[in-house]
Amino acid sequence: MIRFEFSVDENEAPPPSGFDLGHMDVRGDRGEASSRDRTPDQAMMIYLSLPLLMDGLRRFLPGRDRSFTTSAVDSSFSLTFRRGRDGSIETLHDGTVFDRSSAADLASAVHTGAERFARPRLPLLPEDDAGREDLENSLAAFGTFVTQLASTERR
Repeated sequence: MIRFEFSVDENEAPPPSGFDLGHMDVRGDRGEASSRDRTPDQAMMIYLSLPLLMDGLRRFLPGRDRSFTTSAVDSSFSLTFRRGRDGSIETLHDGTVFDRSSAADLASAVHTGAERFARPRLPLLPEDDAGREDLENSLAAFGTFVTQLASTERR
């Protein structure tokens, strides 16, 4: 099963900000993709990149488009999601498929990783921080979407 991990870069200095750089690590059944240890550096504005990923998947997964590519903010790191004929979703990085999952499993994995990242970190940001607000709103909407998607796929 696919697993998403999001983190703030070790080099970010306090105080925390919604514009902090961070990383995305994704492990699938056929390999992995990471923004870490790449040349050029592919650290991204993590608090802004996560809403782009979740909002994009919320539009793509129930739709009919064959693929969706999300690019990280202030980074060249990107992931592509491609719909298979059987409804499964392939996850690709640099043109290489490293996972195939159901839409519900993919959405659940993104949500779990985002929650695991946000729960301890969001309270550290000022309440009026734009990055905090974007992530909170996207996380709430995506959580509702994941629940609906899971119940639809069980039918």
